[in-house]
Amino acid sequence: MKFKTYFLILLAASIFLFVKQSVAQEAPPAFRPQPKAANPFNNLQEKLYYGGNVGAWFGSTTYLNISPIVGVKLNDQFSVGIGAIYNYYSQTYAGKKYSSTIYGGSAFARYFIFENVFAHAGWDKISVPDYTSNIMNRRAWVDNLLVGGGYRESFSDNGSIVAMILYNINQTPLSPYQNPIIQIGFNVGL
Repeated sequence: MKFKTYFLILLAASIFLFVKQSVAQEAPPAFRPQPKAANPFNNLQEKLYYGGNVGAWFGSTTYLNISPIVGVKLNDQFSVGIGAIYNYYSQTYAGKKYSSTIYGGSAFARYFIFENVFAHAGWDKISVPDYTSNIMNRRAWVDNLLVGGGYRESFSDNGSIVAMILYNINQTPLSPYQNPIIQIGFNVGL
């Protein structure tokens, strides 16, 4: 719990310092007039992007993953966002069907080191079946701190495929993620 608090404070402080530094760099000195830098985004619609991950397989084992995200570009290199997570899993074994769901939310920050290579830090808070409990159908909320990086490949002016390798640095017995976590998804700007 302490680690999550420190992580959130560090993330908030980083965003504050980054925005403060960006504003300070854009302000021209009073004694030397400079031309105003062009704003890369004209409106909120140009700052927003949408995307996420979708995956499924069907048969004796069925798996469904839907994880949409909404992000906002603070500048050309730095963006933050939120998302939702839903996973459904079922398996038929010895004539009986077993199923479970995982759901929750996420928050993330991405910083582009190069044009298409970025560092990623995120926090997922998800509800999972608590298999360690003696109480039937009990659920537990699990925090996952995910760090890593990724690569973005554009397929149009507003669309890109995103591949990431992440590590859950807050691994618990109930965490559904196994390190390393490989995700492939998409982003679409408006």
